[in-house]
Amino acid sequence: MGKKQENKDKTIAIILVIAVLILGIYKLFFDKDKKAEEKIDTETISVVNDASRFFTVTSCVSKYINYLSIKDTDNLLILLSNQYQKENEINAENIYNYIGTIDGTNTFNGKKIMQQRISKSIYKYYVYGFIQKELMDSISPKQDFYAIIILDEENMTFSVEPYNGDMFK
Repeated sequence: MGKKQENKDKTIAIILVIAVLILGIYKLFFDKDKKAEEKIDTETISVVNDASRFFTVTSCVSKYINYLSIKDTDNLLILLSNQYQKENEINAENIYNYIGTIDGTNTFNGKKIMQQRISKSIYKYYVYGFIQKELMDSISPKQDFYAIIILDEENMTFSVEPYNGDMFK
């Protein structure tokens, strides 16, 4: 009877050790995502130095400027962030009161981009650059241009908000 009890005790001890090891391994490898998600720094704003990211964001601004120059109201409404539209009660009739217009064909050259992480997959980019009207026989003056691009990496979408450029002045 003593040996049977010892075997049962050893079996229970082994099962407990295995359970603790499994729990430890789970915490070590699978619980990291939750902790990393909780530690996202949404206050820090840093300069974008990655060339690929810089190109992606400037391409978003170029698309926005293209829609502005051809006055494509439907696509501009799609590109404007939902938050900006709600805050300013923007619709097809009043959109140009809030975003302005640009005449002619223009090119955008990005000069500086700052990024702020909003959540795990969403970044907010503060963009500074200049636009220049494309002319056949002369060079037009450069105009400063500022915008905010909100990039959702998970859904691979972006939205735009006009910006006054306070961060870069």
